[in-house]
Amino acid sequence: MPKIIVYDTGRRMTTKFTLAFAKGIVEHNNRTGGSWEVKHRSIDNYLQDGIPRDYRAGHDAVATLGILRGTGLLLKEAQQRGFDYYYMDHAYFNPGYSGKGWMRVTKNDHACTSIRETTKDRWNGFHKHHGYATNSWRTNAERGGLILICPPTPAICWYYDLDLDWGERIAQHLKDKMPASEHHRIKIRHKPKEPVVDSQGNLIELREFAQQGDLKEDLANAHCVIAWNSMVALEATLAGIPVITGPHSACVRVSFDISLLEKHPVPEEFNTEPLNRSAMLYWLANNQWKMKEIEDGTAWRMLQENYS
Repeated sequence: MPKIIVYDTGRRMTTKFTLAFAKGIVEHNNRTGGSWEVKHRSIDNYLQDGIPRDYRAGHDAVATLGILRGTGLLLKEAQQRGFDYYYMDHAYFNPGYSGKGWMRVTKNDHACTSIRETTKDRWNGFHKHHGYATNSWRTNAERGGLILICPPTPAICWYYDLDLDWGERIAQHLKDKMPASEHHRIKIRHKPKEPVVDSQGNLIELREFAQQGDLKEDLANAHCVIAWNSMVALEATLAGIPVITGPHSACVRVSFDISLLEKHPVPEEFNTEPLNRSAMLYWLANNQWKMKEIEDGTAWRMLQENYS
């Protein structure tokens, strides 16, 4: 019998969703005769005792929400030891912890980085009608000139062992490759509130950044967006703007390569829409769920199908 522990940090919204996820697995068991043994535990149990000794890599699993307050340590160990893990966080479309908001759940990654052929029913049934539309791909002549760099937060840098100056290094790398007359096009845009963590992934503070212009304005003027994992890349993709991402971005399957900018400040390749753009949006819509769907087992059923 496979076993799964759903870990909770004790914060109200975390508890709400982790309990719903655990309940959903039980509901699915009851409907299908499934055999998963499900436990819901405080993250303190993991921090004190680790993953239970009777858990087997490749057979048993863990689940949690977010990467702070010990959950990041849990996920890192699961990866290192070969345990399956289910990660919950803000959704790709219409994210939120309450009301009509949705949550994404991903197996063995921080975001859904694969694409499988699927129907567009979920996209058409909700996301398309709540302000999410796929705009026509914009050519180089139709886009602005801004090269917008969206660095990972300090928490993501800790989780993925990235340098805290990732954004600055990307900007400098481009300046080293591009003519000086093009340097004014490069802009670094931080998340307005970035979580700063200690060496164990515990939140120290939320560092605020004063923004020069709003995001909507930057995207309207953007030639391309460079982001490790920021959801700004998804907004850009929807708007028909090329993106260059890290390997754990939801947009990695439509990402261009930074070498194109190294060769030419206005790459000809940016004129062509990525073949996977629509397929990626439909697939992401099939990898996020409402609270009710998490609680009634729909999310668990779809996760097993999506990652089969």
